[in-house]
Amino acid sequence: MQEAPVITPAALTAEYVNPLISATRDVFEMMLDCTPVRTGLRLKQSGETSDEVTAVIGISGRAKGTIVLGMSSEMACEILRRMVGTIAHSVTDEVCDAVGEVTNMIAGSAKSQLAKYELSISLPNVITGNGLQMHFPSNVSPMIVEFSSDLGPLSIEVGFTEI
Repeated sequence: MQEAPVITPAALTAEYVNPLISATRDVFEMMLDCTPVRTGLRLKQSGETSDEVTAVIGISGRAKGTIVLGMSSEMACEILRRMVGTIAHSVTDEVCDAVGEVTNMIAGSAKSQLAKYELSISLPNVITGNGLQMHFPSNVSPMIVEFSSDLGPLSIEVGFTEI
């Protein structure tokens, strides 16, 4: 009998990246009338800082991990305007809710493309501030997917390990 192949955390993260890229594009096109273009894909180096507005979603199931969506405060305010028509000049609770909802939609869409992992997603937490650092468990090799868009640049950090 042949054993199932061992999936390393880096391979699992890589497998999750393509559905995440597709989900990001779909959600931004549908909800924000904006087409993000992937501009980079790389392994995260320790000590890299997150953006001004960061949404974090935990993933559990047959794999566990984290999805982190980062952007500028200006982009976050524009997301609120495009979603509900409300203008904000600084990050407010409503801006954070809009960013969290977009992140939730991206994670949900990517989750549906990875049904074999029977994933559950947590509610998003939105963190604001400059110079924040997102740390992943030491056995996870997080990747950063970078995008450009007419709303500005954004990044998605993703790191997974199989349970």
